Amino acid sequence: MDFLGLHWLRPWWLLALLPVLALLLPLTLQSWRDNAWRKVCDPHLLPHLLIGDSTRLTVLKKGVLLLGFLLAIISLAGPCYKTSVAPIFQLNTARVIVFDLSTAQWANDIAPNRLTRARFKLLDLLQNLKEGQTGLVVFTAQPFVVSPLTHDTQTLVSAVGELSPEIMPVQGYQLNTALLEAKTLLEKAGAHNGHIVVFTAQNPNKVDIATAKTLAKQGFYTDVLYSGTAAGSTLSTPEGSLVKDEKGNIIISRLDKTALSHLARAGHGQLWSLDTPIATIIQCLNPQRALKNTGKTHTGETRIWLDNGYIGLWPLLILVLYAFRRGRLQELLK
Repeated sequence: MDFLGLHWLRPWWLLALLPVLALLLPLTLQSWRDNAWRKVCDPHLLPHLLIGDSTRLTVLKKGVLLLGFLLAIISLAGPCYKTSVAPIFQLNTARVIVFDLSTAQWANDIAPNRLTRARFKLLDLLQNLKEGQTGLVVFTAQPFVVSPLTHDTQTLVSAVGELSPEIMPVQGYQLNTALLEAKTLLEKAGAHNGHIVVFTAQNPNKVDIATAKTLAKQGFYTDVLYSGTAAGSTLSTPEGSLVKDEKGNIIISRLDKTALSHLARAGHGQLWSLDTPIATIIQCLNPQRALKNTGKTHTGETRIWLDNGYIGLWPLLILVLYAFRRGRLQELLK
């Protein structure tokens, strides 16, 4: 708010001037009455006619009190006459979720099946991410970008219900190409490092682990969230038929936690199961190592008003010291 040639940060404090003016009005009326006596009396008789202190002393004391109120109110209102340029920074937190949509997600070794549980965990993760940007890639033998990095995680939430092996044009499992696609998304968003969170229902191979290790050296860390058990189970399609290999043998999908651990370790990340608390996952996705590498990103500049209300506090302090003397405050309030 601009007023009297100044910008006011807290202009509502100026309303407090109204009670101060209410105090000023009786003082003005008293001064008029005293002036009427001066017109008809000699100056040396006035002290004998007026009760209490002399008029000038009374006006001076009440004027000091009013001046203190005015200085305090004006200081609280935050008058500004200068601006300064301030840089705008944004925390550079970026992540890409890589979601496995191979037929291994149809295994029902965890109820109701791996896919359903993984989608629920993904929803929980997206709804609890409050900072930074998030992207989503799904993969089988090829990676497909569902969404580039965005601050609006609700866009990703709306797509989770559609994730199923049935929507993929090809089947298979090539995690290494999905990791490289995630890195590309991060770089396109201007992130020099970030997290790649892999939701997987299959075991990584040596190429996947080597790719994760290479990306970790470049500042892109791979975290692994697996769905499934070592015992495994057969794969049942939504229609109820069993998935078979090219030779007609029924496929049983088993998870190797050791291989998954190697993948997370190579990617300088963490290994989680679907039972891991979401708070633990969120905390690990904002590690100090990422902040040390990029800190904050300079996104622009803005002009801010400098609060100059403190200037009025110096004379106010002098008046307060004057009022601290015993009995002085009572005299001012008479």
